[in-house]
Amino acid sequence: MTTGDWKACTGSAMGTPMSIATPIAEGTRLNHVQALRGLAALLVLLAHMAQVEIRGTDRTILPESFDWGMMGVDLFFVISGFIMVFVTRNWRENHLHDRLARVGEFLFARVTRIYPLYWIVTLALFMVWMLRPDMVFSSSPNEPQIFNTVFLVPAYAYPLLEVGWTLVYEMGFYLLFGLLLLAPARWRPWGLLAWAAITLTGNLSGWQTGSAIAFHAFNPLVFEFLAGAATGLIFLRIKGDRIYGAILLAIGLAGLFMWFFSAVPFQDGWPRVLCLTLPSCAVLLGAAWMDRAGLRAPRFMVHLGDWSYALYLTHLLTLVLVARLWRKAGLEDVPSIVLLVVMGVAAILVAALTYRLIERPLLTLAKASRKRLFKERPSAAPAAR
Repeated sequence: MTTGDWKACTGSAMGTPMSIATPIAEGTRLNHVQALRGLAALLVLLAHMAQVEIRGTDRTILPESFDWGMMGVDLFFVISGFIMVFVTRNWRENHLHDRLARVGEFLFARVTRIYPLYWIVTLALFMVWMLRPDMVFSSSPNEPQIFNTVFLVPAYAYPLLEVGWTLVYEMGFYLLFGLLLLAPARWRPWGLLAWAAITLTGNLSGWQTGSAIAFHAFNPLVFEFLAGAATGLIFLRIKGDRIYGAILLAIGLAGLFMWFFSAVPFQDGWPRVLCLTLPSCAVLLGAAWMDRAGLRAPRFMVHLGDWSYALYLTHLLTLVLVARLWRKAGLEDVPSIVLLVVMGVAAILVAALTYRLIERPLLTLAKASRKRLFKERPSAAPAAR
């Protein structure tokens, strides 16, 4: 669910459709995939706008079907699995101590990507919580746990910043994927398959109820990350052209957005995973093939993808603040569409400023620190053909 630091796209549209893929250059930027991050963040924003709208007006207009906007989280998880395979595609060290160094670098990059901005937003929220706890954590039946909030470890309660529950899964994905990187490269696809088998066995055997760690480890949502990783392996192996990419993208988007127009209520667990995983993978693979073909992605959506992590962390706070100020100013009789536009624009502007003023400098600092701690390595073996 995070923004990559990739360079300009160097993909080519040449070659036989659906042929075996050629190696992908280091620094390839997947702009269409980055745009999907922006779409995922927008979907979550819409879902929460539907929930927060009532705080600013008594005449709500967004339907309950907008709860399906939470599919943005599922899209984030699928993208995460894909990106983990993509960024480690050339990691083929023969010696265990070299792989250990790589894993250390991998986890350092993930930790410095997730925690700093999360901690800053959480600290701001914590100061509000100390003064007005009813304004921050009123929708959850359980009090937040400080240890879980700070370190994003599994717990039955949400972190203080409620959207942080997804980051608990993300950190678990990264840790287990890092362990998988200790195996030789040719074993990793089998490791992903074994991971899926263990998760399914644990879920069907009821192990998920044993503890908070087990609840997360054997949750059906894990399959979204693994499906994204499998999509990454397909992308590295098969070179689809722009036509196949566009078709898959269209089919996947139709498969996702049809739920907004259905009478089926949004449900967690297996129903969510079964409904959303395959369309998300189709959208993702289609977007990645379009990037390989060198097609240009919508610039605003790419920027929104850059801002997506900041938007994800800050949007709910912005929405609640705008809605409360709206009602306090006596504007509840103003048409709801005006409130929704103001909330949406405010959330995106706050995210853009947060990215530019806080997140991007943090990313630059983290990258410099990683270069000092982990020496630059020569290019490993080419990506799988």
